[in-house]
Order: sequence, then structure tokens, then C-alpha cells
Amino acid sequence: MKLSLLTLFLFGTIGLHDFFISILTIRHKSDTHTLDLTWRITAHDIEHVLADRGDLKLGSAQEHPKADSLLNSYFKEHLTLSQEGRQLPWKWIGKELDGETLYCYLQVEHVSTPNGLSVSNSLMQDVFAEQQNLVHVEAEGLPTRSYTFIVGGASYKFKW
Repeated sequence: MKLSLLTLFLFGTIGLHDFFISILTIRHKSDTHTLDLTWRITAHDIEHVLADRGDLKLGSAQEHPKADSLLNSYFKEHLTLSQEGRQLPWKWIGKELDGETLYCYLQVEHVSTPNGLSVSNSLMQDVFAEQQNLVHVEAEGLPTRSYTFIVGGASYKFKW
């Protein structure tokens, strides 16, 4: 009986997370007037979220041929960047997989300062109610500013 309960407990907890988190780092480069974005995401979580759009199989020989565009399209639904009332479009730079961590790289051009940058980040919160999305904004000579987005949170304006 004890063995059955232990087996049920072990198999019942495999694959569960204690936390759901993504980390988006936005670095302002004053010499190029760009925002360089690095998004750190648990690979199998984003694969689960996008399963209805395609089986991504990130980092494998069978990776979905449109994995980059599927990811970027989903990001456009869940990330908004704006400054002085205008939405800031980004271009997809690429992605890489390091173990279970997916790194996605985006870039926004023509940004002279990060001050007043408004961000809204609801990545994966449509599937995981526990999902938290940390955003760090860095710029040369300025202290790093951070904010954590939870389900139902509004946009946040970064100021120095």
C-alpha cells in the first residue's frame, strides 16, 4: 500500500512546476539608439502554450520550420512596447536553446532614451495563471529598473 501511494505521488508530480516565470531584459544602447531585448523562457512551457499552433520541437532535428515566426507572432500578441504614445515595433533577431531555457532576441531601432518606456507583458498568462514575467530595463549610466507582471496587470512605465 505504501509503495502504491509513493508511486502515485511521484508520478503525479512529474512535470509540475513550482513556478512559471520569464525574464525579459531590455538594454538601451546609446551608441546605436536601439533597445536590445533578450527573453529567457522555459522551452517546454512555451511549446505547451503554442501546441495548438504547431508542434515546435525546439532545438531538435524536427523543429517546426516556422518556429521563429510562430514565436514572434505570439510575442506580438503579448508584449507591447511604447514611448511617447507611439508603439515601438521590433525585429526578430533569433533564438537559441540552452538546455531547457529558450533565449529569444529582438531589437527596436530609433530609441534615443529608455526613459518613459511603457511595457505590457502577458506572455503565457493566457495559459498559466501563476505565470510571472519579470522585465529589467538597463542603460549605460542609469540604475537598472525592474517590474514584475502578473495576470491582469496593466502596463508599466519605466522612469529615471
